[in-house]
Amino acid sequence: MSHRSHHPAMRLALLIAGATASAQLLATPSGLNNIPTADTAGQGEYVFQAYSNFGEQRRPDTSLGFKTGFDVFDQKIEVGLDGRVAPDKGGPAVAQVKYAADIWSGGKLGVGIANIAFRSQDRDRAGNPFKYGIVTQKFGDRFRAHAGYGFQTDNDSVLLGADYTLKVNGRDLVLRSDVIEIQDQDQFLGSFGFLYVINPNLVLETWASQPFEDGRTVGTLKFDFVF
Repeated sequence: MSHRSHHPAMRLALLIAGATASAQLLATPSGLNNIPTADTAGQGEYVFQAYSNFGEQRRPDTSLGFKTGFDVFDQKIEVGLDGRVAPDKGGPAVAQVKYAADIWSGGKLGVGIANIAFRSQDRDRAGNPFKYGIVTQKFGDRFRAHAGYGFQTDNDSVLLGADYTLKVNGRDLVLRSDVIEIQDQDQFLGSFGFLYVINPNLVLETWASQPFEDGRTVGTLKFDFVF
């Protein structure tokens, strides 16, 4: 749904969605589980994020992030910065920027760049920037579909996803699933999870990501603090 939804909690939920199970989207634009969407943080909204990935035979890692949005001549811009803080010495800080616009009734286009490292040594660790374009289409009041494509050196990827919103105890619960190509298009990574608006300033996200052919399941737990 549009982050300008008639439901304020839903608007907050959608603008802070999105994290990563791989290095290519380390800076997390608003999106679903592992893909960006055409959603953006709203004007004057400041979103602080803390999230961790965990799974079998791997140490949990923890990342912190921040993003906000701007309305410039009725155009929507989102910027963000985040990076891993544990284990060991953590990872480099990387940035993201996104532009979004309405393109037809119920449809929005998002174009952005994620995983922008500022120094050459940081790019060696974080990888190359991830450029993408994605269309988000609303169907009715509850269901949305997302489709796009990402461009990264030796790691281009199809981006597909969907979300469905319902009410639980008067709060928005968003069921979310997406698919992204990984490992230089050798296989797909699928995910399923949910986002729950605990209150207007705190949102819980969690999901599991599983490669289609070879690889272990990775779980993600994320908290978003909105001001």
